[in-house]
Amino acid sequence: MSNNLTKSNNNVCDWLFEQFHVEPNIIIEALKRSPSAQGYIHGAISEILLVEYLKNMNYDVQRIKEKPAGGFDEKKKGYKGDFLIKKQDSNIYYVVECKGLKTNSEFRAAKTDETDHVKKLTKEQAFNTLKKYINVDKNHIYKKGYNTYLKSKKQWEAKNPGKMFPPFRWSHNFPGPDTADLTPYFSTKSKLKFFIDNCDDSLLHETAFRENKGLYKILQTHQPSTRIDDETGISSAAPLISDFSIMAVDLFQRTGKHEFVFMNPNEISHSPSSPNHIYQNYIIDILISGVKDELIIKRPWFSNINDCIKITNPKTVEYDSSQIDYR
Repeated sequence: MSNNLTKSNNNVCDWLFEQFHVEPNIIIEALKRSPSAQGYIHGAISEILLVEYLKNMNYDVQRIKEKPAGGFDEKKKGYKGDFLIKKQDSNIYYVVECKGLKTNSEFRAAKTDETDHVKKLTKEQAFNTLKKYINVDKNHIYKKGYNTYLKSKKQWEAKNPGKMFPPFRWSHNFPGPDTADLTPYFSTKSKLKFFIDNCDDSLLHETAFRENKGLYKILQTHQPSTRIDDETGISSAAPLISDFSIMAVDLFQRTGKHEFVFMNPNEISHSPSSPNHIYQNYIIDILISGVKDELIIKRPWFSNINDCIKITNPKTVEYDSSQIDYR
């Protein structure tokens, strides 16, 4: 066993030297200094593990070309994802897009202290972040989204006489981009405030959050991708609903485990100001160490792709060999 491990390590080191012509310790140091490089590697690992998951679920999986001749915009409608899948005993095809989590959701608003030069959140900022997930008012969220939609609809139709703005399609059961609910753990906002006010200040430092040791962990999707809706002409830094059938999100960045959740872009709340776009960011859940350590995955998110397909009926695509990456 030890001989095989030594041989494997030697092969890895040889490959790294062949690619970069430096010793492995230099490569590791470069990775430590480059969060963007780490992000690319995390993304590649997520895709490999997603393929393994799908194959274990008896799906045939084919990679879709990242950039067909002519660039990303030449991808066929519905094929703007990573993988084409189908059950082994079926001819029904779905396009799956693989994404990870946003890595700075907790401390985006943090400021660097002029005394100790440490980037940190205030307790007030932490409270303001979490309080919206106590006693969630779904009717208020729905109405707020609908009012934003009506304003955008009025402005767009005034500029496009004779044309109809796409319909508003939010569900009353899970309106808006966030599904986290901390009410079972903090029945009132005052209890949440007491908890935060009495926490160790160091748990609100950027370093703690980056090491997944902060006061809380926000599982927020991240899919920046500028897309123009052919129907409305609206450009948004987020995917179109029509781009793919299913989104798979690797939760590793916040749970420390490569586990996937799935959603149907036709079912999840769309952008209220551009109904053919989804949001760039969705909050799937929030973890609080020692208080809420267990994930709660609920509709429109699913922890099993079969359930996502069976319950939400994602759009399918016709097989097109020109979109497949055969390398």
